[in-house]
Amino acid sequence: MNVLEWNKVTHSLKKMIVVEYRSWINASRVSDEYDNDVEKFLQFSLQNERDINGRYYCPLINCLNKIRLEIQLIREHVLCDSFLKSYTTWTRHGDVVDLPYVSQCQYSNLHFENHMEYMISAIGQVIF
Repeated sequence: MNVLEWNKVTHSLKKMIVVEYRSWINASRVSDEYDNDVEKFLQFSLQNERDINGRYYCPLINCLNKIRLEIQLIREHVLCDSFLKSYTTWTRHGDVVDLPYVSQCQYSNLHFENHMEYMISAIGQVIF
């Protein structure tokens, strides 16, 4: 097995571990597991995500990580409605994406786009 194949295998294994660890997303919303892990998610967000005026992306199934809300409202959304089931790599909340197959040029473009999105979001918050 060459280095590229090995990187693909380890990347797949990391992804499977993250998905398994975050399987609580599919648990019943009235379970202790769900309630406890929502709190862990919110703490993870507070520690890792850049807020804009005290607001964070909401992973509610209806908000789709496109709306920024205060953490208490996100808690209510996720406990009362539902967490976005496919959102197991929390890129909007500080998870670092492993990009082993992206060239340096492509990575630079992705890095720039992330900053552009942040700047546009910040401007939108000021204007409205």
